Amino acid sequence: MVKLLKAFMFAAMVTMAVGLSSCATSSHQAKLAPGEFEWHPERSSSGPVLMVVSIDDQMAYVYRNGVQIARSTVSTGRAGKETPTGVFTILERKVDHESNIYKGAKMPYMQRLTWTGIAMHAGQLPGYPASGGCIRLPYAFSEKVYGVLSNGSTVAITQKGTVPSYSKKPASVLLASRAQSPSNKAIPDPQGKVMWEPGRSRSGPYSVLLSYADKTAYVWRNGIKIGQSPVAIMPGANPPEGVFMKLEGGTGAQSWSVLSLNSGKVFGDPASAIANNVTLPREFRNKVSGVLTPGTILLATRESSNSNTMSKTNFGIVQPEAKQP
Repeated sequence: MVKLLKAFMFAAMVTMAVGLSSCATSSHQAKLAPGEFEWHPERSSSGPVLMVVSIDDQMAYVYRNGVQIARSTVSTGRAGKETPTGVFTILERKVDHESNIYKGAKMPYMQRLTWTGIAMHAGQLPGYPASGGCIRLPYAFSEKVYGVLSNGSTVAITQKGTVPSYSKKPASVLLASRAQSPSNKAIPDPQGKVMWEPGRSRSGPYSVLLSYADKTAYVWRNGIKIGQSPVAIMPGANPPEGVFMKLEGGTGAQSWSVLSLNSGKVFGDPASAIANNVTLPREFRNKVSGVLTPGTILLATRESSNSNTMSKTNFGIVQPEAKQP
């Protein structure tokens, strides 16, 4: 499965009206006591589900097709056992699970985020970070969220709480090729081999990593790499980082959510800024256009992905494909 980047939070919106409503709701909600949660699945009945965990706030938020349907208090990792930040997909789920690290420790409604011991599960919530790295949830909430998530669902863990924002045309990042040089001439398509082997993984969610450091785009399905392509970046350009997620419905390819990196706020139109400074080969754009289904994640980052799919020890980009022992 795919583990994408550090210190993100998705902003999942379907329309500007929904986006503004969600912003107001997220930033002015009443404080919950440890162990409390809210659950309103009727606000959005279908679409891809995103769960966001804020370590500083000790809170989790659940969005379905861009609409917040739940929030809950949590307890994350204590000092020395901190919960890693990043964008993860759920690797494994068990209603009744016992910790492989802390023998005898019960982890009801366990949803695994890494093969190295990080998961979400029911547990005690003292009101501060107290776990061994996992995300503890109220028991009733863990049962409910287990019912709306599945293997491959996205969980974003960020240090700071952020407010959802909105961008209209993130699909243009992959499908457009309009980068212009300072002399107003289009940058040529990058030279290099395009790898496309969809037969390596025929089911599960798609994720796309656009690495400016590597000047490469990678496509995974269900955590297995199925595509790779060189990219060209306008000389002197500094395209923004961002995370995008395709939603269900809306106006065709424009129904996407957007997350600005680092600041927690989206300024301008990061998708257009990327598309105006980055070019992908036509062959790759044609192939990837067919995989942009609801739930697809696109991450644009300045970080590099090495042969072990990690850029540094505390900054995961993509988790290795094989299940770890």
